[in-house]
This record gives sequence, C-alpha cells and structure tokens, in this order.
Amino acid sequence: MKDLRIKISGTSGQGIISSGDILSYATARKGYYVTTYRAFPSEIRGDGKCYYTLRISEHKALTATGDTDILICLDEDTIYEGLNRITKNGILIYDKNLIPELKEKRSDINIYDIPLTELAKALNSERSRNMVALGIAVGLLNNLHLEEQINNDIELRYKNKPQEVIDSNKKALKSGLDYVKNNLKRTDDYSKVQMAQTGAKLIMSGNEAIGLAAIVAGCRFFSGYPITPATEIMEWLAKELPKFGGKMVQCEDEIAAVNYAMGASFAGIKSMTATSGPGFSLMQEGIGLASMAELPLVIADVQRCGPSTGVPTKTEQSDLCAAIYGTHGDCPKIVLAPMNVADCFYQTINAFNFAEQYQVPVIILSDASLGPRRECVDLIDFDKLKIVDRQKPVLKEGDIYNRYEDTESGISPISCPGDLYGEHVVTGLEHTVSNAPTPEPAVHRQMTEKRFRKLETAAGQFSKAKTYGSDDAAIGIISWGSTSGPVFEAIDKAAEKGIKVQALYPRTLYPLPTDWIKNFIKNKEVIIVIEANYNAQFKSTIVERCTHINKGTEILEFLKYDGTPFTPEEIFDEINKVARLQQEKLELATNKHTHF
Repeated sequence: MKDLRIKISGTSGQGIISSGDILSYATARKGYYVTTYRAFPSEIRGDGKCYYTLRISEHKALTATGDTDILICLDEDTIYEGLNRITKNGILIYDKNLIPELKEKRSDINIYDIPLTELAKALNSERSRNMVALGIAVGLLNNLHLEEQINNDIELRYKNKPQEVIDSNKKALKSGLDYVKNNLKRTDDYSKVQMAQTGAKLIMSGNEAIGLAAIVAGCRFFSGYPITPATEIMEWLAKELPKFGGKMVQCEDEIAAVNYAMGASFAGIKSMTATSGPGFSLMQEGIGLASMAELPLVIADVQRCGPSTGVPTKTEQSDLCAAIYGTHGDCPKIVLAPMNVADCFYQTINAFNFAEQYQVPVIILSDASLGPRRECVDLIDFDKLKIVDRQKPVLKEGDIYNRYEDTESGISPISCPGDLYGEHVVTGLEHTVSNAPTPEPAVHRQMTEKRFRKLETAAGQFSKAKTYGSDDAAIGIISWGSTSGPVFEAIDKAAEKGIKVQALYPRTLYPLPTDWIKNFIKNKEVIIVIEANYNAQFKSTIVERCTHINKGTEILEFLKYDGTPFTPEEIFDEINKVARLQQEKLELATNKHTHF
C-alpha cells in the first residue's frame, strides 16, 4: 500500500483537530506526501462534530476526500456515520468504554474496540484519549516509523505550554503504542505498509499559502475583520507581517477593512484584505470605488455556505456571481480561482502582480474546503518568481500630471502622496484625465472604455487553463477551484475502466477565457460542469458566453451544495452514468440507421 487515508472523528473538544495536525506535520516532516481535509462544527460553543482526514502517500495526492482506510472514532455517532465508508480490509478504532458492542458490524474490515478512556484515566488525563488513539494508529503503521517525529511535533505544538502538557501528550502517545505491541490481537496487515520518503517539502494550508504569497509579493498592509473560514489569513499575517516591516489592522467590520486597504494602496503600499461571503457582500461598494479610482487592491474570498450566516464552517462555491457581477455599474476587476494549496500561493502572486500592473481590484476565490486544507507543497524557488510593481510617472517641475491619462493600454502611471510633482485628488466620481469630476456623457464613455481596456491588455498574461485527461475524449468536464483533486482522480479511475474524459480548469474566471473554453467545447460531445452551488453559476456563465460555437455539444451540470466537498467516487459515478447514456444514444442511432 503506497497510499493511505486516515480519518479521526468525534465531538468538538475531544482534540480531533490537534491530533490530526500533529500527525499531518509529523508525517510530512518524515518525508511523505500529505494532504488533509478538516471539518469543524458551526456552533461556537457546543457538541458539534469534528473530522480530520489525512492522506499519506509517496506521491503527490490530489485530494483527501473519499473512502477511509483507518477510521478513529472518539464518539458513537461518527462510528455509524463512517462505518460504510471504510475500505475493504480497512480498520475501525473506537472507544470500548463508550460503546461496549457495536449495533452493526462489517465482516470485511478489522474492528478494534480499545479501552481508550481507561488508558487515559490510568495516566490521570482523561482528555488525552485523542493522543492514546493516535498512538494506536501509529503503532499499527509501525513500518512508517513515525513515533520519534510525532514526539518532536508534540514539543513544537505545545512549546508555549507548561512542560506537564508536553509530557502528558507524550505519555498518552506511548500508552497507545504499548497497547498495540503488548495487548492487541491484530487481524489486519497494515504492519506491512511501507512508503518511500520523498525528501524535503513544505506543508501549509491554503490560507497560509495566500498569506505567504502576499508577503513574497510585497504586501505590507493587511486589514480585515474575523470571519470563518478566512480568519486564518489574518491571524497568520498578524504574526508574520511585522517581521517584514508590515502592519495588520483588525477593523470594526468589512466595510472598514476594504477602505483601510484602499487607503494604504493610495499611499503606495501593496495591501490586501480577506473575508468570506457575508463580509464580501459588505465590501462591494468599496470594490467599486477601487475600480473607479484605479487603485490596486487584492481581496481573498474564502467561500462558505450561504446565504446570510449560512453554515460558516462548511464549503460552497456560491460567491462566483457576486465576484463577477456583484458590484454596481460596469466595474472592471479580475477574478482568480486557485485549484489547490500550491496554486493558492502562485495565484496570490498573480493577484498582486495584476492589481499593481493594471490598477484594478483582484479577487481570489478560495473556499472552506481549500482554505483550511493542508497539503505538501514542493519547495518554492523564490528567486524565480516575477514580482511586479506599479508604474510610476516620471515627472519634472512644470509637467502636467494627468492621473487618468487615456493610454493605448488603459494603464496610466500612478503617483503616491509625497511624490514630487505628482499631486492629484481621488474621488469616486467620474472624472476627466486630470481627475476633474464631470457628468459629461462623452467623458464617461471614454473613461469606461479606458478602464476596461486594461483587462484586454491583461488577458495575455493570465495563467493558462489547466487540462487533465485524454485529448481525444468525447466527454469533457469544466470546473474551477477546489474541485480539481476529486475530478482528476475520478478521471484516472474512469481511464482504468476504458472511459476517456478530459477536464478543463480555468484559473481566471473574469474576464472569462472564452477562447480556451470554446476550443475545449468544440471537440466534445458532452460537457459536465461540476461546481459546489445550487444555481450552476459557472455553467450559466459558460452557456451564455461560450456554447454558440458548437450547438451540438450537450452541456450538463453536476452540483453539490450540502457543505461537504466532492469525492472522487461520486464524480466517477456521474462520469459512468454519462458514458452509459452516450453509449445508449450511439446504439440507438446505429439501430435506426440500420433499420432504415
């Protein structure tokens, strides 16, 4: 076995997330590839469920979602939730003290009822059940040799805690390890699991990748208001920005946050803010001001279930229309959609470069599946990154500075307060090239065209859409953002069954890369648009703008809006269903032709 999924589940407060984090960091530091999925309860205080899925492999895994090889349950409910999602010959570990006997069982898996509570109580620390359970799992995977690294990571995680906290966690881990060695009658063969260690790599979440990229791109000001699941960006930058001479300001609300960021940008500082759906709604007028004033601005929207407060800790891709169309008036902006954690880093670099070069708001659309997710990322060569700064005017005494000069590219050099001879005033009113407010129809037409001409200039620099699968496939998938991992794995599974599929993933959603999409569609018999929202927002955009090139192509949708991410299995099932229907249509057409 070169690929392994472990899931830890239980109730809030049982240490599900902390034990998962310790295991994921230790595994990555040991040299294996890791990708995770973390799910939190929406209750601020209460007994909601927590889930931590960890995938360990000797190659770069695309997703952590899907069936589980080892399921660790610290409460009764999650046992029955996950029992049927354990792979054949997989393992279930649960607390015998809480559930003396399972109400239902599976004969094709290995079930270990461990006295986790008794083992924890023996250490005078009932709260350490999670670490005892982690020790059980590590003991079962003894050929991965994780014990020493996990102990190191316990010290790193709790280095600011009293020494007894560190010692307690180490003792609990050892208790689980000893139980496997001395007491457990094993029926599984997971002691044979071995994987190649693949060297040094980074492990980070999508939110951390956005924060790191912001610093590398030159961001030195962040303003924000705490909101799940985007808060991690603000918290990470609050610690790291000051090390680079930057500032983080926690504002009173998202309206203030976007305006603070614009003020910093006007002052010549690369700046950004981050939020989720409700906060993004509050920022819309500010985004319009940045567009009219032609101020560089980066906004990360880590989407969650909506509308209103919705389900704050669950995932959705339902802010697409808000990002593209949400602002008032004709508002030029750029919308980017990273596909994975590494892409969060590179698309954030692009976001700052586009914002600075084209003086527009740039929106990064992540989500609650991608933002908190941790993955292994190959080491980054920072020297090879291209970092763009805004174009400044070259002025001398007596020059007339037209801030909004109507250039061929639409880009006009931008000065900052204090720049000699570059004085100008910025408002949200329509203006002449010198920023004199005016309602003249001809000027509004001229300036609108100038602002949108910047997007036409930028189009040649957008990241090429990612394709995956067979070039000669009759079935195509178009999707965006965090669905890429499950989609690519489903395509691989389909290929094993003889079904050819190809996927297209644009990383720029606005301006929509219509040429790439049209070229992709014209060679396909059927397109499945996969996205995590109810209204098929991306499909609607594609149908409106791209499908006239090939009327014979059928455009289908496969949607999910229950707050959980797609799995490879459910996408494969959809591919299989579409492939059968296509085959039936072909057979029907052949029979009709033969009969005629």
